[in-house]
Order: sequence, then structure tokens, then C-alpha cells
Amino acid sequence: MTQRKVMPFSAIVGQEKFKKALLIVAANPTVNGVLIRGPKGVAKSTAVRALANLLSEIEVVADCPFSCDPHDRSKMCSSCKARVDSGEVLPTLKRKKRIVELPVSATLDRVVGSLDIKKVLKEGDRALEPGILAEANRGILYIDEVNLLPDEIVNAILDSASSKVNVVEREGISVTHPSDFILIGTMNPEEGELRPQLLDRFAISVDAEYPKDSHELVEIVKKVEQFEMDPDKFIREYDGPEIRLRETIERAAKLLPHVEIDDGLMNFLASTILSLSVSTRAMISAVKVAKTLAALDGRTKVNQDDIKEALDLALRHRVSDPSQIFNATTPQTGDSNRQENNNDQESGKSQPGPQDNTLQGRNSKSYNVEPMEVDLPKYNKPGMGYGRIGLFETIFGRLEGKGKQLDLYSSLVNMCIHGNRRLDVEDLALKSAWTKGSLPILILLDASKSMDFSKRIGVAKGIVKGLLKRAYQVRSKVGLIVFSDRHAKYVVPFTRNFAKINSQIDNIAPKGKTPLSSALALATSIINRERGSRNFLIPIVFLISDGKANVPLRGNLRAELSELALKIGKISSLIVIDTGHPYQPSFNQLISSVSKGIFIHVNNFNTNLDLK
Repeated sequence: MTQRKVMPFSAIVGQEKFKKALLIVAANPTVNGVLIRGPKGVAKSTAVRALANLLSEIEVVADCPFSCDPHDRSKMCSSCKARVDSGEVLPTLKRKKRIVELPVSATLDRVVGSLDIKKVLKEGDRALEPGILAEANRGILYIDEVNLLPDEIVNAILDSASSKVNVVEREGISVTHPSDFILIGTMNPEEGELRPQLLDRFAISVDAEYPKDSHELVEIVKKVEQFEMDPDKFIREYDGPEIRLRETIERAAKLLPHVEIDDGLMNFLASTILSLSVSTRAMISAVKVAKTLAALDGRTKVNQDDIKEALDLALRHRVSDPSQIFNATTPQTGDSNRQENNNDQESGKSQPGPQDNTLQGRNSKSYNVEPMEVDLPKYNKPGMGYGRIGLFETIFGRLEGKGKQLDLYSSLVNMCIHGNRRLDVEDLALKSAWTKGSLPILILLDASKSMDFSKRIGVAKGIVKGLLKRAYQVRSKVGLIVFSDRHAKYVVPFTRNFAKINSQIDNIAPKGKTPLSSALALATSIINRERGSRNFLIPIVFLISDGKANVPLRGNLRAELSELALKIGKISSLIVIDTGHPYQPSFNQLISSVSKGIFIHVNNFNTNLDLK
């Protein structure tokens, strides 16, 4: 297989912060996890791939799929341990540490490992097919667009990164193998953020930025052109700088055990982290990073600059306002630091602490009706045995049984277990063709003038914001259609960047007529495109309106709304949230009935939701 040519690490222009972050994890693998955030096209992936050329060689068991260390029994898989215990001399080889990339489309079985189906069918042997976590052992696991991964895959990776072990349990077997890797993730914040508990698992983070001036941009373009014209020649020109960087990393790794931090700087680190109420992991990471920075600089003593840089790297992704990190007093060494702190307290000086990051005037452009907090309904559905459940639980409960497909893999395993020569009814296994977390949610929001009555728009905004919170919890992507005046507009395409949707919601002001037909037609088109990219997908559509449609597409408003409702009901699960008066006619019940969707009425005066 032809090896991909990668631009040398030392040839990358600018981006000194995140290049240093990569050097830190290369020199000190115990700094487990670096997150690089930034827009597209700023060399995030290029730098990570280029790091492979700077990594040191390791000795591995030649025929082990887990790259076990032949000299450390505690870090071996069960097979290598058994071979050593039997007196076998393990074959070894030296190779560079690997950077294993996680494909965006990777399944959970591909990541953690699965049964070797060929051996199951041919030999009846339940052998394990190693996954990506096995390939990454004693190397680097690189995840591009880590914020877009399904939660189940992210959780599996983070569990292995934390425990250094991967446990695979499939169809009655359990296999454990070492999974000690450095985790590097890149992401574009515009496409959605990581949950705080996942962010905390990354030891350090750094922001990548666009070039700051025209000279830097010109230099980038020139180097890219040179590399593309003759990659081999370009790579050879940087042999010297690459060797020097590699030697710097190796020296730092050897010096690291001898690096020390004095008590004054250590206390400063602790007090800063406590003042920001972040996790213990942050303190551990900051200490490791500070020592590594000193080692990379050839020193055995950590200084103030190391501490400042370590705090920035370890805390930037753990606090809501990064400026809080440097509100503390400038660090001093030894007793002088403690003395200054005591003097400040005695003189009554106020100590800087976390700032109130409330945005003043945030809704200055917003319509004067603020979003009203709406508690989505909990109710007891007679005879269904659900107990008291919420709206989303109701929706997902009604969707059970849809989106099922044959799980051929599990069916074949069952066939072998039952000793059958052909698939029988008892062997068949079904699986859901989608997961709750991946369901796209499309919101249709009525912004017509009639929504101005009785604070309907405030209630509608509150409902949307409640839906966004739930969508964030289940990692669904959300799209927003706003309709008013004569047309519907797809204002926010499907995204996990809920801040963008919130911003749009805050600035909506009711106006004009109610083009409900246009909204349903646009939603149908968008859903068909979305379903075309993923089979068996059942999107959820929320229509939030008072149902006072008055802008037909062709002429007969009732007929076309019935036709559109029938179409959208076949390709999605429609939830109609009616904000109108309960005793005044609207088209919402017609749409809900024809589409076989869920109808919810909101009483605008007390914001209670009645599920019907």
C-alpha cells in the first residue's frame, strides 16, 4: 500500500501553541489527551499526521495484534502472558509508534473489536477480531471531528484511555487487552461542542487560529505549493529540522523524571484551580504539563512561565471564560508567594476570582417577549404501563418497532450456537436501524403576527429552548425552519451548534401572515434529503404554531395541508405543538390527524401542556 506523503512538522507555518501541545504529549505520554479546537483549514489534521515522524521507536511482540511490550508482563495481553509463562521466547521487532486515525463512519464493533465471524462459521471458535483500540495500543489515537462522534463510541474510547485496558464482551465471551494510547482530538466548535464531562477527560486543549497577517498567509501558500510540486524533495529539505525536533523530544523524555516544582509554585497551581472549581484532573494535568515544558526547554526546574502556560493548556477547556485563568496573582516561588498572599489578606485587598460571565445586553435586538420556561408534559397513559414519562420518552416509546432490520451477524452466531446448518426462525435477531442519540430533529417555528397574541411567541421560544436542551443530552442534531409573511425559511441547517439556533430564536419578532403550507413543503424536501443519506432513519419534526394558516401554495388550503401532512407523516414522526386558543378552530389538529402524529396543546396563560 502506498504511504501517504505528509508535510514535515517543522515546515508548518505558525500555530506555535498547538504545535507545542503536540510536542508535550510526544515527550510525555502520561499527559493523556490533547484537544485542538479551531475552524476548518488551519492545519489541525496536517500537524497531527506530521507528528508521526517525530515519535520514537518501540519494541513490540512481532506477532501480537496488540503490540505488547515484550519486556513488561503487566502490559501484555492474555495470549502473550500465557506464552511467557510456558517458557516461550517472544519474537520481537522495533518500529515507530503509530498514529491510528479513527474513521468518522466507524462503528462501535470496529472501535472496540468484534467476533471473527469466519472462525465462528468455519471452526466454531469464538475468536476476537481486534479493533481500532487494539491497533492504537502504545501509540496515538487520532480522532478528527471528535465532537461529531456518537456518545457510545466516545465513552468506549475514553474509558479505555482512562483505564489503559479495553474489555470486549460479545456473545458470551469476554476478552481483555492492553489499550494504552495517547488521545488526540480535533474539532470545529462551529459544528457543536463536546459535553463538559467529555471535555474534562482531555488533559489539555489549545485553540488553532487563522493566520494573523498577510506575510504568514503568503508563506503558507508558498510552502504548500512547493510540497505539492515535489513532496519527496520538500521532505528531504526538512530532514535536519525534523531530526533536531526528534532529539529534543527524546532528551525531554529522559530529563522528565528529574524535573521538580517548588512548593510555592505548586501551592499557586492548587489555589488557582480550587478558585475556579475545576476537577482534580486539571491539577494533575497542569503539573505534568509544567514539568514537560521545562524538560523540553532542557531544565530540571519549573519556572513561572511554565506554570502560566500549563494553566492555560490545562484549564482553557474546563472554564466558561478563559480570562478567569489569569485573574490570580502572578506566581512567586517559595515563601515569598505565601507572604504576598498573607499581606493581601491583611490589607483587605479583594482577591480576584471567577468573573460573572453573564452577557449584558445579550438580547438587546430580541423581540420584547422573552422565552417563557415551559415544562414539557409528564403524564400517565392509561393501560400502557409507562408510568409518569416525559415528552421525548413518549415519542421514542411510540417509535419502537419502527426502523428495525435483520442483524445478520448476531443471527449467524445464533445459528452456530444452536448447531443449525441453516438459518431458522429461532436464530433470527433484529436490531434498531438507528439510535436515539443520532435522530435528527427538525423544528418548524411559526413567527407570524398571530403568534404575538397572548405571549404565544414567548411560549414557543421557551418550548424550542427546552427541546434544544433535550437534543443536546441525546446528541441529536437540530435544524430550524421559521415561517412568517409569505414563505418559510431554513434559517439553521442541521447542526449540533445549538448556540447558533438560540441566537436565531432570540431575535425572532412576529410579523405577517402564516405560510404553514410552505413550511410543511420545505420540511418534506429537507427530510427526504436527510433520509437519503442514511437508510431507515426516522427524523422527528416539531411543528410549533397556532395553526392559523392563511397563505396557500396553490388555492385550496385545507386540501394541500392534508396532502402535505400525509407526505410528512410517511417519512418522519410529527409532533404538533398547538399554541392557539383551545376553543378556536385551527389546522393543527387536521395536520396531526392526517400525519398520525402526536398533538400537544399549550394553554398560553399558564404554559401547561396538555397531551392529547
